Amino acid sequence: MILRRRVSLALVALGALLVPALSACSFVEQAVNQSVQDVVKEATGGDVELTDGVPAGFPEDSVPLVEGEVRGATQTSGSTTHWVVVVSGDVSADAAEEALTDAGFTVESEMAQADLGSMTTLTSDGYKVTVVGASNSVLYTVTPRS
Repeated sequence: MILRRRVSLALVALGALLVPALSACSFVEQAVNQSVQDVVKEATGGDVELTDGVPAGFPEDSVPLVEGEVRGATQTSGSTTHWVVVVSGDVSADAAEEALTDAGFTVESEMAQADLGSMTTLTSDGYKVTVVGASNSVLYTVTPRS
């Protein structure tokens, strides 16, 4: 629980500060990619692979994403794969939460801070998803449920 919270908070901070830079020059983009990868790897202790678009193996049929520019990471620990996806553009955490509840997810917990954004944890039979909303970006962390 603490590890997931630490991953989520670190990625929220990075997303809020660095997502606007993702559309900048390739040098800045490479620096951002490396920073995100380092934070995710440090927080999860696993191998991380950043991608443009939805990461390989992401359960798109089960976990709907809002429309926007998508960046993702896949983390494997043993035989379990976890995904981190950042969607930027004209997006909102409310729209992400609505898409997930429409797909059968149940809200487990919600936390909002007017100036900083929000964090919602939702579950289904197959997945646990944490959605973090900040200015013009939504971050998803997706973990299979056992």
